[in-house]
Amino acid sequence: MVSAMSGTVKADGTTSRLLSAAENSVQQRCFEEDLRKIEDLHMEIVYGGFKSAKVRESARNVVFEEIKELRRFLESLRVIREISGRSLDRIVGCGERLSANLVSASLQDKDIPSFAVDLSNLVESVDLRTPGYRDVLQRAVKSEMESRLSEDTENAVPVLTGFFGHVESGILEGVGRGYTDLTSAITASALNAECLQVWKESDGVFTGNPTKIDTARLVAQVSPREAAELTYFGNEVLHPYTMETAIEAKIPVQILNTFKLEGKGTVVDPNMCIESGVEEVHRAATAVCSKKNVCLLNLTSNRKLGSFKFMARVFEVFMRHEVKVDLVSTSEVSLSVTINESTPLELVNRAMEELSTFGDCDLKTDRVIVSLIGEGMRSTRGIAAEMFTTLAEEGVNIELIAQGSSEVNISVVVDESDAELAVKSLHRAFFEDNVMEESSSSACN
Repeated sequence: MVSAMSGTVKADGTTSRLLSAAENSVQQRCFEEDLRKIEDLHMEIVYGGFKSAKVRESARNVVFEEIKELRRFLESLRVIREISGRSLDRIVGCGERLSANLVSASLQDKDIPSFAVDLSNLVESVDLRTPGYRDVLQRAVKSEMESRLSEDTENAVPVLTGFFGHVESGILEGVGRGYTDLTSAITASALNAECLQVWKESDGVFTGNPTKIDTARLVAQVSPREAAELTYFGNEVLHPYTMETAIEAKIPVQILNTFKLEGKGTVVDPNMCIESGVEEVHRAATAVCSKKNVCLLNLTSNRKLGSFKFMARVFEVFMRHEVKVDLVSTSEVSLSVTINESTPLELVNRAMEELSTFGDCDLKTDRVIVSLIGEGMRSTRGIAAEMFTTLAEEGVNIELIAQGSSEVNISVVVDESDAELAVKSLHRAFFEDNVMEESSSSACN
């Protein structure tokens, strides 16, 4: 399964160019430059990567036809001057179709039988807020693959697009740029795969951000819960929807570096502490990470509502104004929450106007969530004390403390100016001063 081709920088990638072309079309600006760059990026592969003239000609025709169809669709958008989520999905899906056909052609050029599978129209529409959406997609993938596999294709390598069709509100708004990972996880589950390999531009999961912490070490294995927490709180291991799918299917996920074929990467192992006693973890913490650009909202009740009504009304306001909350800390008469960076400040301000009728309300911007994550923290005493002591000794002021029910994540909120110091000091305390042995075994060979 493939995603759209990337460029040397994100802005030059196929998906970014497609989004730019769509925006230019709706604004009645010229989009030909975007199409030319998309075509050039793929033609460079066609003319520079294939030895067979037959394969080269077939691949060239595929690129030409995709670009021609895309141009025709963009011209229609110039007329209506607006774009729906469904229309944007149709445009974005072009990137995966181009990639799938070129990868399949590359295999054929090396005398490996292969065929491209377009999943762009796999489903008419799917709502990711519906609990059973994964079952719907898995059945559709299984049906599609059964119809494509025959005696003629039995030994051929199918190359699937990482785009599965229309999502309510659009694929980018509903899922984000990680939709190919989600499609891969759904396909792996539908086909009862033994393992899912995700090839990225990083080696895997590290104890800290390796671009900022020179001593950060690669972690050989993480549990699904650890991976889910790391993903949500800044590590960007895999998309949250992808993790949910992999956890449910109990399929090992191996994260590998596209540019380091010899690397072992990190395995998200479903057999690692799914429940107590499954596998012992010989480390207290697995990684420290941070999530920037969050807001901290503090609300103190005026006591006009009982404690249970106070909480219920507050979260009704958040839901009504579509304010996404990450962390929550409460007492009988006060509430502190962090607002996810994806929530527009305009919506937060509207919610605060309504919340001010419940009590004193204030908002602090430029805050960072710093999280210490690890399965072993559940059975290791003194982790929280060591974490808070470390930050106190560095003079880092903690504005909020939260720990989830799974006990694999302790998070604090600090001012943006203290974030780097907080992360580095915690990494030093938990991963440098006390070097822990890391298992190098892998669930995917």
